[in-house]
Amino acid sequence: MAHSKEQWQKVTALNINESISLGSIYTEFLLSDPKCFGFVLARYKFAAKMLARKKAILEVGCGEGIGTMMLACETRARVTGIDFDSTQIDYARRNLWEPFARLRPAEKDRLTFRSHDFVAARDDLGEFDGLVSLDVIEHVPQGEEEDRFLRRCHELLVAGGVAIIGTPNDYASSYASERSRLGHINLFKPDRYVETLERYFGNVFLMSMNDEVVHTGFNKMAHYLIAICVK
Repeated sequence: MAHSKEQWQKVTALNINESISLGSIYTEFLLSDPKCFGFVLARYKFAAKMLARKKAILEVGCGEGIGTMMLACETRARVTGIDFDSTQIDYARRNLWEPFARLRPAEKDRLTFRSHDFVAARDDLGEFDGLVSLDVIEHVPQGEEEDRFLRRCHELLVAGGVAIIGTPNDYASSYASERSRLGHINLFKPDRYVETLERYFGNVFLMSMNDEVVHTGFNKMAHYLIAICVK
């Protein structure tokens, strides 16, 4: 019978010769409240499964790009991640795209990160049959800017395209962190969320999330709202 250490050495011999450092946002998540990191990844897993057969996916507000990586690895789509914070895009290109390109050179052109102000800029991003925007709309002021944001989401989707748009539930805001309370200037309750999205999309299907579980339960008790919007 093989010694356990010898067996483990056989396993570790399969390790890849790559390592990455987390950016400042996800480093804080992992050190201060690691379960929240798992919740964020669960949202992206859901989005990736819903868009599994799409050919071109845009992530709006991709931040450090970890979710964009999941979309690229869990689908066969061409995936573009955009964010107006150029420092986060620089991190994503250096720490995620470059290792991805080395490990999967035949697929490197499927993944792109761009610094882009989605609301203000009008340059062409192309057309997409899938769109993901998680934890973004609550940072967009209600009114004209919110309208431009959602109108742009609609414009970039082809007919029949699907957008996955997620945001914290205003009913759960009393449990939010100080960072969240500072940045979340446009929180939605479920009814207003659906009513708002229906002004732009032909069909809106509202799901709820508690921790990493997506469900159709009583949405006033949910921590997170996630909408499937069909053009």
